[in-house]
Amino acid sequence: MTTSAQADTTWWLPEDVAHVEWWLTGRGRSRLWQLTSPATLAEWVFADPVPAEPEPAPASVDPGLPSLNATQMLSWALVGFVIRMAVPEALSTAGQHWHVARFDLGDGPILRLVVGPLELLSLPEDGGEVWLRLAKLPLELATDAGMLDMDTDWPERGIELRDDPTVTFEEDKVLLTCPDLSAAIGLLLQRPIVASLRMLAAGLSSKGYPFPRKYRRDHATKAWLAGEVWCAVWTAVQAGLPATRQGFDEPYSAPALPARVPKQRSYDGDAYLAGVQEHDRLCKILIGHLRRLGLTAGTRLHGVPVDLAWLDDQGRQFIAEVKSVTTGNATDQLRLGLGQVLEYRHRLALLDVPVTAVLLVSQYGDPAWWGTCDDSDVVLLAEDDLPIWLA
Repeated sequence: MTTSAQADTTWWLPEDVAHVEWWLTGRGRSRLWQLTSPATLAEWVFADPVPAEPEPAPASVDPGLPSLNATQMLSWALVGFVIRMAVPEALSTAGQHWHVARFDLGDGPILRLVVGPLELLSLPEDGGEVWLRLAKLPLELATDAGMLDMDTDWPERGIELRDDPTVTFEEDKVLLTCPDLSAAIGLLLQRPIVASLRMLAAGLSSKGYPFPRKYRRDHATKAWLAGEVWCAVWTAVQAGLPATRQGFDEPYSAPALPARVPKQRSYDGDAYLAGVQEHDRLCKILIGHLRRLGLTAGTRLHGVPVDLAWLDDQGRQFIAEVKSVTTGNATDQLRLGLGQVLEYRHRLALLDVPVTAVLLVSQYGDPAWWGTCDDSDVVLLAEDDLPIWLA
């Protein structure tokens, strides 16, 4: 497997970038060149892979991630990982150059990622054999450099090359199958494989796209956000950390808000909406701060409904309860938040999962709350504390 220590240019040369540029230029006129250029894409193919950020997603819709079981989540996450890692200008070309389809022919739901006129990836939603198309050139370069062993390593892991019945880029691509999700993500954690995906996806994106009516914003968004699961694994592996733990159950997504909340005497609908939006804003601020530190946060941990959870760069587990606080509700929110994070820490301790507990609030005016949380070994943070907090 390629690691960060191997992240150099020893397996490709500048003339390989020039060849990809020539190959893309040969696609002729394309809407893609309104967003980028063949030269830029050729450099991107071989550049150090960095996944697109989870936010903003392709659409502001509820992706329905909590309704997925663990295997389904990982299947959607694999689709989202490929989109965010390998589809050029993915966010701005959703529904114009690519789409995610989910269909059932009687043997269970199938997920498909279609880029341009061709299926790039397909797999059963409930787990099973993964089909993947790759460009040949990066595979050949990496094989010649000794970074890939398609003849021995792939068969040992159940990865097989198949006859591809499609004619698009017939001489330039291969079709392969992985026996399961684990084998597929193990393959995709290798940089030459990402380069092969990027090259083929760039070529396909430059061709016509005949499926605009099949685009589902909810499917694209669900895959995009679920992809954070495997993006976290990628980040950990490239940093030399173990990929078996990600520090959370599922990626964070903004809560779905009703268009209108009825006002009642005992229930202030406007205040409720403002509180939910403030909670989401604080969560995203903390996620962004952690990302700048090279860490990835998600939500829930071992079934415990924590707001956010993550691992630091030494593998230590953190959880955070997030509370929106205004002048009139500070005491109630701080009491509620502290009680919740203590409960969650206790439930995780029963599962033999030690954690560092964090309570993040919009603000706290009474300094006694800092001591109260410190006495309970809980880190109390206000929004203004985050820029200097090292997690």
